[in-house]
Amino acid sequence: MRSTCDPSGTRLHQLVYRSQARTNVSEPHLVALLEQARAHNQQHGLTGLLFYFEGQFVQFLEGCATELEPLYARIQQDARHGQVTTLYQGTSTQRVFTGWSMAFAEPGAEEFYWLLDYLETQQHRLLLPKIPIPEPDLRKALETLLRAA
Repeated sequence: MRSTCDPSGTRLHQLVYRSQARTNVSEPHLVALLEQARAHNQQHGLTGLLFYFEGQFVQFLEGCATELEPLYARIQQDARHGQVTTLYQGTSTQRVFTGWSMAFAEPGAEEFYWLLDYLETQQHRLLLPKIPIPEPDLRKALETLLRAA
């Protein structure tokens, strides 16, 4: 996976948003959604992480603006998503989620709402040890992203 968008060194764009599913999301539907996202992201050089809890999504995405912006516009217009809210936008010269076309985590209620609180009211500064993320590479990637935010 590329770490920059092109040989001229274009900066990667990073985006974090939250949304509410407008219909019930079954496990098979969630699996299909993840498979579709992973295939699309792999094809378009995007990486990221999706958190899901009881019909609510928080997603971290990164990649070239030419790929990321149209994807986010489609998400905002997607009838399956409601209350799409941008929580963070920025740029970087390095990928945080290298190798993760779409990582996935299902935190418990306390951790999910804690995550939202920090993203929305603490200007994107998380104290990641409070979030139980068992995958060490994923934890390291999140810590790197949030230090840059």
